[in-house]
Amino acid sequence: MALLASWAASGQTQTNKATSAGKTVPAAESPAVYRGARYEASNRRDPFLNPLLLKKKEDVDEEVQRDNAPPGIAGMKIKDVELLGFSVSLEGKTAVFRGTDKRVYFLHEGDRMFDGYIKTVNLDSVQLIRETKMQSGKVLTQEVTKRLRT
Repeated sequence: MALLASWAASGQTQTNKATSAGKTVPAAESPAVYRGARYEASNRRDPFLNPLLLKKKEDVDEEVQRDNAPPGIAGMKIKDVELLGFSVSLEGKTAVFRGTDKRVYFLHEGDRMFDGYIKTVNLDSVQLIRETKMQSGKVLTQEVTKRLRT
């Protein structure tokens, strides 16, 4: 109670001093109430920020880093291999790839690489499906075409 009375008395003296000088100072612009040019939210939503643009980084779905790639073509990514040519036989069409280890691999439809597999082998191109595993558990697929002559 004494604290409240002393606070009220100090507020009265400030308004008395302001009015005695000949000008009236509104309570909102007095130095005790004005907090400066910065907005202080004090557990309220900031009205100057767009809530739709304030997405957390936790909401962003990123690709999962996979480790322990197996040896050979099964451990190579689609972007790292180079298409060298094709072979046609009674068994079907075969695509010839050079891997990152400078070896040559003969692959058929359905053969897997580290991040995808071969969908179709044509006479001038190979269609591959690249699979990207996301942190949310989704698997995104992207069709990649490698041509012999680009």
